[in-house]
Amino acid sequence: MNKLIAAALFALAFLTPTAQGAELEGVKIPDQVTVAGQSLTLNGAGVRSRFGFKVYVGGLYLPRKSGNANEVLNMKGAKRVHLTLLREISSKDLGEAFLKGVRDNLSPEELQKVSTQLVQFGQVFATIPSGKPGDVIVVDFNPSRGTVVNSMGKEQAAIPGEDFYEALLKIWLGNKPVQADLKDAMLGKK
Repeated sequence: MNKLIAAALFALAFLTPTAQGAELEGVKIPDQVTVAGQSLTLNGAGVRSRFGFKVYVGGLYLPRKSGNANEVLNMKGAKRVHLTLLREISSKDLGEAFLKGVRDNLSPEELQKVSTQLVQFGQVFATIPSGKPGDVIVVDFNPSRGTVVNSMGKEQAAIPGEDFYEALLKIWLGNKPVQADLKDAMLGKK
């Protein structure tokens, strides 16, 4: 009887995180979110570190799970990247990090195609205050509106073009991701 109870508790320990969502660095990450009326599933989440400091917890939400970066980049429908800051960071530094991540992963021709959107995206960071631990930045792809950026619960911008959202996703999922183990984590491989 005790072995049966122990086996049931052991199995329950593995089922509970799936039912409750994940937690990293004290940040609760729900299994499901809704973007543009579409239910999305947590594909994976990880921690961005820089110079030994933990910067943010990043989660990727998709219409269906995939461990293949190219499939994710080409996947149709709504998507979400959810970032919860773990340390204070200036909006200027955050904006520069986003832009560097895009530039590192696009060819000159691809950069040219999204240059107008990149300018708009850069302007978002000029209007938001510096981030503090616990602050949330959400970058959604809404098929009818484009890239919708929310910071601390307030919409900052809606930038048209699916190609622009794909360019942003390459920050984490491109050939030169901001952090290789974060890419693996967001693809559900860790």
